[in-house]
Amino acid sequence: MKSLALCVAILFVTMGAMSTMNHVSITDEETVHHNEHIALSEPVTETTTISMDNCGSLAVEHRPVVPVYTRTYILPAGSTFTVEAHPVEVNTLGNIELPASPIRSPPGFTIGEGSYDADIVYPETWYTYDAKGGMVNGQHVTILSLYLYPVRYVAGEVIATDSFEVTVSYEPPAQPLFANDAYDLLIVCPNAWEDDIEPLVAHKESHGIKTKVVCLECMLNGEYFEVQGRDTAEKLKYFIKDAVEEWGIQYVLLVGGRKPGVQEDWFIPVRYVHVFWADEHQYMSDLYYADIYDANYLFSSWDTDSNGVYSEWGKFDTQLKDELDLYPDVYVGRWACRSSAELKIMIEKTISYESTTASKRIVLAGGDNFEMEGIEGEIVCDKSLSYLPGFEGEKVYVSNGDVTSARMKAGLDKGAAFIHLHGHGSPIYWSTHKVNGFDQWEDGLKVYDLPLFFNKEYPIAVIGGCHTAMFNMSLTVHPWTGGIPWPEGISWWFARKWNGGAIAALGYTAFPVATPGEDGDLDGDGVNDPDCAESGYGYMQLEFFKAYGMEGRQYLGECWAYAVGSYTDHFKIPYERYHLHTIQAFVLLGDPSLKIGGY
Repeated sequence: MKSLALCVAILFVTMGAMSTMNHVSITDEETVHHNEHIALSEPVTETTTISMDNCGSLAVEHRPVVPVYTRTYILPAGSTFTVEAHPVEVNTLGNIELPASPIRSPPGFTIGEGSYDADIVYPETWYTYDAKGGMVNGQHVTILSLYLYPVRYVAGEVIATDSFEVTVSYEPPAQPLFANDAYDLLIVCPNAWEDDIEPLVAHKESHGIKTKVVCLECMLNGEYFEVQGRDTAEKLKYFIKDAVEEWGIQYVLLVGGRKPGVQEDWFIPVRYVHVFWADEHQYMSDLYYADIYDANYLFSSWDTDSNGVYSEWGKFDTQLKDELDLYPDVYVGRWACRSSAELKIMIEKTISYESTTASKRIVLAGGDNFEMEGIEGEIVCDKSLSYLPGFEGEKVYVSNGDVTSARMKAGLDKGAAFIHLHGHGSPIYWSTHKVNGFDQWEDGLKVYDLPLFFNKEYPIAVIGGCHTAMFNMSLTVHPWTGGIPWPEGISWWFARKWNGGAIAALGYTAFPVATPGEDGDLDGDGVNDPDCAESGYGYMQLEFFKAYGMEGRQYLGECWAYAVGSYTDHFKIPYERYHLHTIQAFVLLGDPSLKIGGY
C-alpha cells in the first residue's frame, strides 16, 4: 500500500486523472470509464507468512493475516459510480497455515493471541470497496477506496494473483453541489458569551478568515435556517450542514463544555456513541459534527435505523447496526469552556499565538508501553520528529532518563511548537514504563502538575493514551480515573491554562487501540515500520504531524481532519470495534482555524 503514499505525483494525461501512487483524482465533468491494470509483485512466502511489495497487511481478529492493496479514487462530490475488479491469473500456492491476527486491546491491556477456523474462506472476495463523502484539500469530494486482496485463504489452501484489471465508471452531478463562500469559520456559542467573542472575530477577520458567530439559542429558535433534528445535538449538526451549503463554512468552532453542577448538562451539546469495546459502552465523539455527508451527499445521521442510539454496536451485537461515513466534511474543534473566564483565556491565548511566530522545536515523551519488542513510545515520537523537517526534538525518553513532568516543563520553558506524548493515559494522568519495567510507572504528567507550567510559548499538545481528552468529567462523575475526583480532564486543562500550558490539545475521549509487535506493513506504505507506528493510536497521531510537516497543511483543523481521514481510508473496512473507537474518539480541543505557528 505505499503505492498508497502521497509523496509522488503522476499525471494520467488521459481522462483527466491525477494520481499520487495510491490516490487517483478524476476530475472530468462527463461520464468517465477509468480502466487500470494494477500489477503487483509475486507473493513472497516466509515460513508461515505471505507478503507482497506495495501491499499492506490486513490483520482482522479471528482471521488469517493476508496482504491488501488499497487504491483511493477522488471523484467530484455527489458522483454516482460503479466498480469492477478482476484478477488476471490465479495460482495455487498450496496448503499454508497463515498466521492469525492478534486480539487487539487498548494501551494498558493484554494483547491476546489470535486464532481462526481452518475451514474459513478469507477474504470472501477478491475485492471490496467503500465510498465516503469528505473534505480533501479544502474541497468537498467523493472518496472511493478500493481494497484488492491478492492472496486468499480457502479452507487451508492459499490462492493468489499478482495483477488486477480495474474499471471505475462514474458520472458527476449535473451541477456542482457547493458554490457559496460567504464565510470560512462558524463559531457556535451560548447567547451569554456572544459579546465576549467579538475580539476573536475581529482578529480572525483581520487575517482574512471570514467569521460568523451564531448562538445556540438563536439556532434552536430557527433564526437562520429551518430547525431539523430530534435532539439538540442533531439539530446542531443539521445547522452545520445548512451553514456549509448556504455560507460555504469550512471550519466550525464549538464554544462550550459541560455546565457546572451535579447533573450532566452542556453549554454546547455532545454526541455519545455506542460502540462497546474494552468494557466501555459509550463515549463522546465530536467527529459526529464533522461527518456531515455520506457518499451520496445525504445527511450522515449515524443512526440509520432511527432508534435513537447512535453508532450502535452493543456488547452482544455481532455487527455495527448503523451505517457510518466517518470522513470529515468540515474541520471541527471545541473549546470545552465551563465559564466565560475560560473563554476569555482561550481568546487571549489565540490572539497572542497567531500574532507571533512559533519556534522549530518539539518536546517528545515516551517509553516502553508493551511487552512486545520495541520501545513503542520512543518509536512513535521519533517518527513524529521525522515528519517535521528542520525541527529540533527535546526527548524526554526512558532511554535517557526518567520521564517526568519536570523534564517536560523544562523542555517547554525553552520554547516549543508542539509537545507529543505517546504512552498510557487516563483523564487526569499520562505515563509509561522503563524498558521491561512494567511493574512500575514513570512519574509522567499529572493534571495537578499543570498549574506549575508557565511556559511563554504555547505548544500544540498531542497526548496519546486512553481517555486523555475526556472533557465530560466532574468532581462527582469521574470515570477511568481510578476513583480520583477532578473537575476537568488533563487535555482541556492544559489548553485552557492561563499564563502557560498549550494553545490546543488533541487526544482521545475513549480507549483507542494499540498495535505493538510486528504483523507486517500494516499501513502499506512500503516501509515495514514497527506496528505501533503503522496502525492504532500511534498511526493516528503520526498522521497529524505528517499533515503539517510533510503535506503542507497550515491550519489545525486541517491536520486533525487529515489524520482522521487517513486512518479511515486505511482501517475503516472491515469494521472493527477498536478502529471505530480510535477514529471516533480522536478529538481536537482547540480552534480548528488556528494558523499553526502563527501568521
